Amino acid sequence: MSHYADKYNRSLNSVNTPHESVKNYQKESKKIRREKEAFLHREFDYRDYIFAPEGYEGIMLFLYIMIIPYLVALVFLFLFIAKSSYELFLSFELTSFLIIWAIGYEICAVLAIIIFFYAWFSDDSSDETPTRGSKNNKITPRFRD
Repeated sequence: MSHYADKYNRSLNSVNTPHESVKNYQKESKKIRREKEAFLHREFDYRDYIFAPEGYEGIMLFLYIMIIPYLVALVFLFLFIAKSSYELFLSFELTSFLIIWAIGYEICAVLAIIIFFYAWFSDDSSDETPTRGSKNNKITPRFRD
């Protein structure tokens, strides 16, 4: 048998029938649809969550980190420690910024952990994303009711 005939026979044996190629395509398509992006491996960019002008995200993040825990602690002290009594609230030593900030930081940290675990446990696994590199075959997440 000549070299060309041997090559032709091998190519005939390796060609799938149309039915087999459709089945293979369906299997690959199912694999892609079933592979989901893990919750802890999702991409996160803090700039999407900060209300700040372009280029000033770092400064605004610093201000948020300094101001929000302080305000949360003041609200906590007013509502839960002073029992909404303005006279009792004024009797606190509010000049110790770091101590009040630390109280607020702890409250914010606990709230952030609770929100994180709630998002993790309530993660809807029906949001399917393809793992292939092509950007054109993205599957959009379903809207939740």
